[in-house]
Amino acid sequence: MSNVIALICSAALGALELARENGLSVPEEVAVVEVPCSGRVDEATVLRTLRKGARAVLVVGCLMGNCRFSTGNHEAHRNIDEAKHILRQLGLAPERVEIIEVSSIQYVKLVNAMNAMTEQAERLGPIRLMEGDR
Repeated sequence: MSNVIALICSAALGALELARENGLSVPEEVAVVEVPCSGRVDEATVLRTLRKGARAVLVVGCLMGNCRFSTGNHEAHRNIDEAKHILRQLGLAPERVEIIEVSSIQYVKLVNAMNAMTEQAERLGPIRLMEGDR
């Protein structure tokens, strides 16, 4: 599994396409997964992604107030806050999970966030949670 999993709202996916069109590349440590809405990324999804081997999760949503599902952005922030809370309770760094909002033209912001999460994942290293993890 990649070090960073980027769960990107389909409405924000245009930023990724523009980045590539403008010669910016996504770090190879980042695996991009399209989701219908960032609000659909719940704390269980984040924790499962980390448990399966990702070092960090970046949730990318559209700009606040621009969600085609009305409250998806608000739900996404609530879910990510809850995931961070659970990570703290488990003794893990809550910085393993971040959320950003981008419009389709904010491709530089998206690539910068992916680079920052890649650096964060490298700094934090793999998760060692269960007995027998190495």
